[in-house]
Formats: sequence, structure tokens, C-alpha cells
Amino acid sequence: MKIVILTNAYPYLPGEQFIEDEIGYWATCAGVSVTLLPALAAGTPRPIPAGISIDLGMARSTKLGRLWFMLLALCSAILRRELGYLHRSRKTSPHTVARALLHTSKVLEQAAQLRRYARAHGPADVAYCYWNETQAYAAVLARDAGAVRRVVSRVHGFDLYEARRRDGYMPLKRQFIAAYDAIFALSSEARAYLQQTYGAAPGNVRIAPLGVPLADGLARPSATGHLHVVSVSFCLRVKRLDKIVGAVALLGRRHPEISLTWTHIGGGPLLEEITALAKAQLNGLKNIVCAFLGELPNHAVKVYYLDTPVDMLINASESEGVPVSIMEAMSAGVPAVAPDVGGISSLVSDRCGALLGPCPDVQEIAEAMERVAFADGRDARRAHARQTIEAGFDAARNYRDFVADVIAIGASGDRQPAPPLRPAAYRIRQATRR
Repeated sequence: MKIVILTNAYPYLPGEQFIEDEIGYWATCAGVSVTLLPALAAGTPRPIPAGISIDLGMARSTKLGRLWFMLLALCSAILRRELGYLHRSRKTSPHTVARALLHTSKVLEQAAQLRRYARAHGPADVAYCYWNETQAYAAVLARDAGAVRRVVSRVHGFDLYEARRRDGYMPLKRQFIAAYDAIFALSSEARAYLQQTYGAAPGNVRIAPLGVPLADGLARPSATGHLHVVSVSFCLRVKRLDKIVGAVALLGRRHPEISLTWTHIGGGPLLEEITALAKAQLNGLKNIVCAFLGELPNHAVKVYYLDTPVDMLINASESEGVPVSIMEAMSAGVPAVAPDVGGISSLVSDRCGALLGPCPDVQEIAEAMERVAFADGRDARRAHARQTIEAGFDAARNYRDFVADVIAIGASGDRQPAPPLRPAAYRIRQATRR
């Protein structure tokens, strides 16, 4: 069986660190040929297991080629239907129209790249799309052209929740949502969102949580009189790191007797802004130390929990899927404080940390941190954090089951024709034939 895995950049940097935990399970499948097809490829690739191939056909794009597919997009039924949706939903603006055009051109170009790959290497049995974005839409068109037999897609957070996109606009998703052989959501909440927002068929959405390898040991709590809080995220507005700065400052003022350290792991466009904000708000609080470690390799984050006393992980995001960053901390016995957004409630509870409301303010975050740090049951919360990962987010079980599900889809017979779409949805089968 031939499977192609479509990624944004993996095994190249940046991002997609969490595929590193999954890819090893693909490498152990007898009789399955797996090729990574990244859309971007710059620098030196990360190590990958023996038996996994890389093909850069989807990463080779020229200015002339992009211009050509932009012209094709202008004549495409995909774009016409998308503009119709924007008009009906009253989201038409220069920015949304430009994004619709750009995404359509990418889909057409990536579909052509998949067809070229099939001509050179033969059709793939399954195109597994790590993100439900342009590559996934392109794979559907490639399947209709005979370059791919089956298309499955994961969906996470940025590629799921419209609120995370400018103008609340997720380009093209409604056109393609009914066309996959299977969509794998991270939680029941995500599955419900797919159905309610985009009209995904209930029977076509499966739940497949991500997972992490169980840590070889447990993190140590800080010594008496000390408290170490860690946050792990890309520095974006949606992560609301400004709230973490405010909560740390408030906690430090309330407990001057405690030596409080806040460590943030992760880079991103707002790193300098958040660093400056922390310096301004924490200035004068002599019992607080903050450290910004920047981007760390995935394995280094795991080692950090075992080598450094950590008392809790803090997350203040406005939107999430089911964050692997929280799973990794909890795997090492670190309680988590996080808001009830996305699928976080399937991971975090008051038994293993503190589950906040969906939009907590600085005071609510600080109070939750106090409970986790100082209330009775600290050792029990740390034990329950580890047990939660063992029960529901163990990579060995989750990825093995997911890989088996995808292989079973690839081994199934010819694809049955898709049922008629709802009137509110779109037909795409003739999208590139008009």
C-alpha cells in the first residue's frame, strides 16, 4: 500500500513538532510505503525514521507557476462558488476576496503537483493530510483525477475554528467538507463544530486524539518557598500571553513571601512584544523572575520537565484544539491551568489542575494558579495529571489505532459515490472542469 502524508513543512522547520511522535508508528507498518510531501522545504530536514521517504514535488513552486495558477483560479468554479458564499454570508471585502483567490490558486497548483507525483510514482492509495487546509482540498481534486484513491484529513485548531481567522473566514472549507473519505477530529467538541459550522456528515467524522509518549519519569515540585510556572506556545495574539503576564504579576504581589519563576517556551512574531510587556509589568516585583527560552526542539521540552522542578503549566488561549503542549506537561505529572476552549475539557479538569471558563480574566487565572499551587491535594493533582494521559492520550495506543484506521481505509474497496450535498453546501466534482 502506498500512502502519502501531506504536511505544511515537516520534516523541515518550523512547526509540526508533534508529527515527530506519530511518524515512528508509520515506519513500523509492514507492506506500507510512506512518503512525506511537504508544501514548504527550507534548510535541513529533521531526522525521520528509516523507511520513510521525502518527496519535494509539492515544495517546488515558481513565480511563473504561481501566476499561471492565479489566472486559472480566476476562471475556476471553485472561486465563483466561494465568492457566492462570501456574498451570501456578508463577508465580502477586499481581504476576503483576495484570500479566496489565493487559496483557490494554491489548491489548483497543489492538485497539479499531486497529479505529477502520481505520473512519476503511480497513484497513492491514501493521501493523509495532516491539516484540513489547501493540501487537503487539492487531494480531493487529485482523487477525482485518479492520482489518489482515498483522502483522509486530520483537523486541529487553526484549520478548524473560524474565530481564529481574520474576518471569521475559513476559505473553501465548506466546498470540500463532504468530499473526504474520513475526517479525524481531536475531540467530540471538534466533531460537533465541524457538523454545526460546516455541515460535515456525522458518520464521516471520527475522533482520533493526538498523544504523547509517556514520560520516563515525573517532574519534581519546587522546594518550599518557591513556585515555578511554565507556559509553552507560539507567541501569537490568540495565545493571550499578555494575560499570563498579568496573572503572574498579580500572583507575585499577593504572595511576596514566594519566589516565583515564570518560564515561557516558544518563539513567534510577538515574542519581543511579550518580553517587553513582562519587563514593564514585572519590574519592581523582586520576588519574580521570568525567562523566555524561545523555540526548543520537541525532545528538549520533554527533557526540561524531568530536569527542572515545575509546579504547573499555564495556558490562556482564546482558541485551541487539544494542545499537545499540555499533554506533554501532564505526562510528566505537571498540573495544568487552562481555559475551557476547544477540546481542552477532555484533557484538563480540577482533578489534575484547574479548568477555567472560556474567557478568563487575569484575576481568575491568578486565583486558579493559587489553588493549584497552595490548596490541599497537590500531590494528588500531579498523580491525576499523569493518569489522565495514560488513560486517554498515550501515543503508543492513539497513534497505533489511528494508523490502523487509515490503512483500513486504504485497503477498502472502491469508493462509493458521495451522497448528494445539502442545498447550503457546494458541489465540487466539476469545479475544475468548467
